[in-house]
Amino acid sequence: MAKSNSNRRQDRWAKAAAKAAAQPPEPGERREIRKLNPAPELDLRPKTKWFLIFTSPRGEARAQAGLEEAGCSVFWPSEHKTVTVGKRTTFDADIATFPRYLFATGPLLAGEAEPQRFIVKGKPIGSVFDIDGVQAIVSDSNGWVRVPAAALRAIADYQNGIKAPKPEQPKAPFSRGDAATIIEGPFMRLQATIVDCIGLDEAKVLIEAFGRKVQATLTLASLRAA
Repeated sequence: MAKSNSNRRQDRWAKAAAKAAAQPPEPGERREIRKLNPAPELDLRPKTKWFLIFTSPRGEARAQAGLEEAGCSVFWPSEHKTVTVGKRTTFDADIATFPRYLFATGPLLAGEAEPQRFIVKGKPIGSVFDIDGVQAIVSDSNGWVRVPAAALRAIADYQNGIKAPKPEQPKAPFSRGDAATIIEGPFMRLQATIVDCIGLDEAKVLIEAFGRKVQATLTLASLRAA
């Protein structure tokens, strides 16, 4: 199948960007390179409860470090960003793919009413909210919302550059030239020939009636393959 014009344009832009990056920088030229960091191996078993952590502004890395020190497994969707001006690097660090959000699971998050005590930065904590950078956990009226495994898998695939398979396009049950029997309506029991399908709900047909062929538009539900 031929590529769409949009895909061809994206390919050209990607090749042009790669070519430009390969050239020596001009004095004072600013360049920015972003690359998604791969996702860690995630425990997506049904019994594992993942929660969505809301952090302070630019606090994702601090929250991740504290949660991991408290024994939590953390998935911080991030990308590595490098900015250079001429030959000088002005920024080289990880930034959030989804600013102020990360995912976590572990004993500290196992219960809300009586959290266990953990040591973070040499000090005991009694709640996940004692960790630097953690501001909230996404909740509803029933408490903390558990993140579905399918959502985590989709985000991990995005970080790993795995493209989700495109869903198959539904096909009309008839093709041009097919014979059909009309099973309802004023032309019921007459024979028809499919001229063209209109979306997935209707079809233009030629109906054999009174010794001649009459063109009409019928719903596909009113037709049955002859």
